[in-house]
Amino acid sequence: MGLRRRIKEWKKKKRGKETVQLQVGNYKLFANGLHPIQDYLTVFKYYSRNLPRIAKYIEVKYPNYAIVDVGANIGDTIALLRSVDVNQQVYLIEGEPSYFQLLQRNLVQFTKAKSIETFLGEENTVQEGAIESNEGTARVNPNAGKQITIKKLDDVAVENNFDTVKLLKVDTDGFDFKILRGAFDLIRKDKPVLFFEYDAVYLKEQNEHGTQTLTDLHGLGYSKAIYYDNYGKMLISTTLDNQQQLEQLHTYMGNRDAAFPYYDVCLFHADDDALADEVIAKEMAFYKPQ
Repeated sequence: MGLRRRIKEWKKKKRGKETVQLQVGNYKLFANGLHPIQDYLTVFKYYSRNLPRIAKYIEVKYPNYAIVDVGANIGDTIALLRSVDVNQQVYLIEGEPSYFQLLQRNLVQFTKAKSIETFLGEENTVQEGAIESNEGTARVNPNAGKQITIKKLDDVAVENNFDTVKLLKVDTDGFDFKILRGAFDLIRKDKPVLFFEYDAVYLKEQNEHGTQTLTDLHGLGYSKAIYYDNYGKMLISTTLDNQQQLEQLHTYMGNRDAAFPYYDVCLFHADDDALADEVIAKEMAFYKPQ
């Protein structure tokens, strides 16, 4: 048994160093051998399909708009967007070098797509640490003896002449709220639908309490929210003035002993309240048992 386990681990390590092609929606994407995206999409039928649906709903009100994909990884989000005929301009931001190289290889399949290699945060700064990637995700090792240059999304948007952004997706394993706060100028100007990961444990590692940033976004005019589980299934819709419910949702995610490890949250500005109501109704109908 010990030998078989060792052989299995050796094969796993060897496969992880290889570049393979994985099926993501209607496209084949280059990835490292341990990247889990194809398995997730195969096993969990709702996984990552909510964002493309929301992008399609937005087209009803905004036929032409730009999408920002922060934490673009290998390009799985744009593959899923294009698979449902969402053909808006997409700005794909990825800082981890090996993922960025794969992202560039994959983007040759898509038009109206611009890749940007940078790490994002709340302020423009240089911090100690290095990014370590593993099985499709990346984390910061602060003790690596290296430095990371961090930029604000607001500045990246200006430098790259972003078109009007109506969908901003952030998936960065705990840095999501820092990145959102570094995008407040863009958010004030364009009032995009926000779609981000809410992981209470990762947020705690960054000395964050998620409800404070939700309060800040409420102050910027954001009104309605949809919470999804990490498998992509709708849990509940609420409003950002319902502090008690927001705290309850945060508390539920306070430890790794919840039914799932994190939420995906979608926020709508008050100017898009009617759009939010339409999306909520369509999502409820989509998940309704047949």
